[in-house]
Amino acid sequence: MEGTMRGAARWDRAMTLVELMVVLGLMALLMTLVAVHSNTASYRLKSTVFSLRSLIQRARLEAVRTNKNTYVDFDADDDGRLNSVVLWLSMGSKDAGTSFRPGEDQVLGSLTIFEPSASPGNRPTLGAVPPSAGGPTVGAPREGGSIPDDGVSFSGNRINFNPDGTSSAGSVYLHVPKHPEAGTYAIVVNNSGRVYLRYYPSRGMAWEDR
Repeated sequence: MEGTMRGAARWDRAMTLVELMVVLGLMALLMTLVAVHSNTASYRLKSTVFSLRSLIQRARLEAVRTNKNTYVDFDADDDGRLNSVVLWLSMGSKDAGTSFRPGEDQVLGSLTIFEPSASPGNRPTLGAVPPSAGGPTVGAPREGGSIPDDGVSFSGNRINFNPDGTSSAGSVYLHVPKHPEAGTYAIVVNNSGRVYLRYYPSRGMAWEDR
């Protein structure tokens, strides 16, 4: 009888240990899922930013290589929706105000990997995290400035690269609306054609070079 009672006590202790391990396992799984969800937003944002930066850098190289004006256009179809970007080569006038002409100008590349400005989704979107959610209050260029509502500060929503490598100046801002903790990225282009990347962490104090 005594042996039976000792065996039951050992069984109770064993069950308690198993239950504790199950609870700890569930907590670890939950924390992992939360971390993965957040990291996925950060990864998507960073991947989109790097892809766009590569397209912009390619535009400058193509302008120098072909001795023609190239454009990174955020509204090539002039519909007012900035949900894609087209890299195109001007086959006509070198006027920086030239609009994209389908069938005449040469498309060299395009991206449709971000949602329109002010979209409330989980995908990277043009624009910056609002200051109320820990986002920047000043623009990313070293001289500061304001942040446009649509996330693109270039005149006509278009970056123009000249054959000598110089360009129009401005910035493109990207964030993930439902995940302000992923921060805000900005791709900045100056008049000399230099392209550099800056990042504003969630609830940060200043822009950081990346």
